[in-house]
Amino acid sequence: MQVIEEVLNGYLVGESAEALVERHPHAKRFIKRTYEWLGPVEELTDVKRLMLGRVLLPFDFLTKRTEDHEAIYRDCFEPGGRGEALDEKIAAAAGLPKFYSPISNYREYVETRDGMKDPKKKELYRVLGMLSHGLHGLSDCHHACFRWIENWILSIGAGEMETATHAKGTEKERLGRLLFGYVLALDRWLQDVSMHFLLLDLSHVDLGFDPKNEILQVYAHLGEERTPVREWLAASLWKNLSLMPVGPGRFLHKELLERSKQAGTSLRGWIDHKRKPRMNTNGHD
Repeated sequence: MQVIEEVLNGYLVGESAEALVERHPHAKRFIKRTYEWLGPVEELTDVKRLMLGRVLLPFDFLTKRTEDHEAIYRDCFEPGGRGEALDEKIAAAAGLPKFYSPISNYREYVETRDGMKDPKKKELYRVLGMLSHGLHGLSDCHHACFRWIENWILSIGAGEMETATHAKGTEKERLGRLLFGYVLALDRWLQDVSMHFLLLDLSHVDLGFDPKNEILQVYAHLGEERTPVREWLAASLWKNLSLMPVGPGRFLHKELLERSKQAGTSLRGWIDHKRKPRMNTNGHD
């Protein structure tokens, strides 16, 4: 984060990409992408300069110069803060209608955005919405945090919503596999299945990847002691992870579920067993 901030500030004051690369050779490709996307600084419009200022606003927290999450969040994303003032200034400079923050006024933001007729201004409104949304606020632990920052830089340079040239689908695939491994391990732990036999059985199945690390983590953290509370919590986690979206409108790992089904590796053994109707002594449900 400190390097990203230095690169953006260096660009804004006219520092050369070569000088920044010399100080930060490990960030060479990021620096070159940034300068390419934004173009010559002398041609940077006032609107784009203001938008870069909007990107840089939360960096006191992101670089950890301050740990005061609450104060920075208020300043960046709540009414009365510098973020709101910058949003209004950007909207006025770009000739956009009144800007509504997607964090505090989502419905108004969507209605205003969708009601705009000028496609270029509509795109700028979308870019501003993306910037004022932040990293889900200040969630710098978000898995796509650095990709989002690159998308902001690219979109500012392009004047419209753009996605940087990251390999498509890799993050969704990684998250899907990660969640699959956790859900599978939780299901088997809840059934009191031995971790060793689970791993042994999986060695005969082709899932297209190996969930061993996630299985080891789940069994190591949950341990062998079983209490009603621990089982209830594990079951709740199983449910939440099973329903975890890994993309817009995409729940968990549809392709993985189909593949595991074909391989006879269910993720629902525990819950399906619990749901089986039990017969009483008279033979009735």
